[in-house]
Amino acid sequence: MKTNNLRQCDIALPHRCMLRCKMCNIWKDGLSFNNSKNLEIEDYERLLEGLREFVDDPFMISFGGGEPLLSRDLLEILRIFSEKGFTTYFPTNAYLLDEAMAIRIAQANVSSIGISLDSIERQIHNLIRGKSDAWQKAMQALQFLQERCPGIDINILTVVMGINIDGILNLTEWVNNHSFIHNIVFQAVQKPFSTNVDDRWYEHAEYADVWPKDIKKTESIIDELIGLRKLHANGFKIGNPVPQLELFKMYFNNPRNFVKPRNCHVGENAIQVDMMGNVVLCSKMEFIGNIKNNCIAEIWHSQKAEEVRSRISTCKDNCHHLVNCFYSGATL
Repeated sequence: MKTNNLRQCDIALPHRCMLRCKMCNIWKDGLSFNNSKNLEIEDYERLLEGLREFVDDPFMISFGGGEPLLSRDLLEILRIFSEKGFTTYFPTNAYLLDEAMAIRIAQANVSSIGISLDSIERQIHNLIRGKSDAWQKAMQALQFLQERCPGIDINILTVVMGINIDGILNLTEWVNNHSFIHNIVFQAVQKPFSTNVDDRWYEHAEYADVWPKDIKKTESIIDELIGLRKLHANGFKIGNPVPQLELFKMYFNNPRNFVKPRNCHVGENAIQVDMMGNVVLCSKMEFIGNIKNNCIAEIWHSQKAEEVRSRISTCKDNCHHLVNCFYSGATL
């Protein structure tokens, strides 16, 4: 038995995407897939071997982007990690997920997948995602996954925002009525990725339809989600814990005044590796190493890592990452 708190490794892929989402500007980045500094399969294999030597099971390997399926080697890398016993996951907008891709996903033995779906209404989802066929692609992808990937956990990923708030409950009911879908996971809309806009971004005209205009209605709908989550012993098929949904209400009510009431836990049980191999504990702090130069165990236990963890624990930044991806019950 290994003694280690590390439970997850989040690996960033090149920031490229074919959609034009209202809450994300990654598609404007234009980073090249052919950057000679990007990780190669050999680098991922070295990371795998390093992790296998010092982490306990279950251990999650999560890939993100941009759109992960634009990465040529993604499924081969996922297969390698899966064969070594890691739990593997990636989110996708599903635009490239046709039947052939679903077969490849099954062959890679991926543990779980997240499909972005912001509304059961075609027009709303397409408006949010910036493509006229985004909804159709997502629906077709769900069918292909159901038919070709019987062992995979399929999750719906939904961003709660002004444009789709009226349809959130209908979408939740739709998910609950489809047995092949594992659950729906909500995120509260945040400052769009890859922008330099200030912290009052939600007051800018550009994002007028992204931030909810009627906060009381938004809180009421989230209260209904909380009621559904509590409805059954195992919860209505909502992946978010009740305290996180309560936190959403606090956040939407006054995003500027939200502060974490306890010390930040980021860096205690997860590690992030970017597309060039740089390792971070918190995306707002400096690199603690690079997997091309040192093994992941050395980086995790390094003096630099301890220094950064110490600063994280006393950080006073009003960080909204703790509302969504890095939520922990410790934030309430």
